[in-house]
Amino acid sequence: MIVDKKPVTSDPPPYTSESGGAGPSTSTTTRTSPPEIAHCNLLCVERSNEKVNGSYVVDPSIAIPEQFLQPLREDEIADDGRRANLRLLSTDGRIDADVWLLDRSSEPDSKHPTPNRLVFQSTHGAVDIRLHDLGYKAPCNITVGSTYGATTVQLPRDYVGKVNIHYKHGSVAPLSPRVAMLSDVNGERKCFVGDLHSIGEDGWTGSSIDITSQHGKIKVTFAGDPAETKNTSSSGGVWSWLSGSRPPAPSSASSTPTTAGTSVR
Repeated sequence: MIVDKKPVTSDPPPYTSESGGAGPSTSTTTRTSPPEIAHCNLLCVERSNEKVNGSYVVDPSIAIPEQFLQPLREDEIADDGRRANLRLLSTDGRIDADVWLLDRSSEPDSKHPTPNRLVFQSTHGAVDIRLHDLGYKAPCNITVGSTYGATTVQLPRDYVGKVNIHYKHGSVAPLSPRVAMLSDVNGERKCFVGDLHSIGEDGWTGSSIDITSQHGKIKVTFAGDPAETKNTSSSGGVWSWLSGSRPPAPSSASSTPTTAGTSVR
């Protein structure tokens, strides 16, 4: 399978919306086309000692009968029973995925669209997520993290929203000039990508991403950023980050069966 990963050089546009709150997280000008694979929704892939990898095209408009779904998790129960549109989990394995999130075909433009949700977590393995498209009709809440492994996230070039970084044993290098840092207290850094005026008096209700690595390294890039050169400081929108006191545990290198809605490498 060949995926178009042509670099995009434009910076994220200022976020705008009529209400000054929730709104699109991306625009149509910097999207890459998803691969021609089966779409998925409310998909949970969980491994103990194996890696989770592949390409996922998530379509929130697909209805999945309850009998095919896993029981609700604690975070989903706390979120009024709203399931994650895609959840990739591993205990000792690596998570390595390319993700495209489509808009709901049945939901028209709305001032208060239902947020989408993506979750990627490993305990001892590294997490490497490339988000190519997050749609534009609804905000997206994303959780990415590893306890002992490195965490790497690539955001769409025109991502607009909150970026929260949680670290325990590490330090944070200077951020890209395009990113506004709101606070950095006790191992938690709160940032915003886009025009701060768009947050509005009622607070931000658009897209957000929470990135965690307690003992590893966190790295965040935008699609189209130049490749990082080893042993040199990062620049041009690449954020080079947190280096922990404990290296990531090795992940098992066993292959993963193909899952509906994915293309597994």
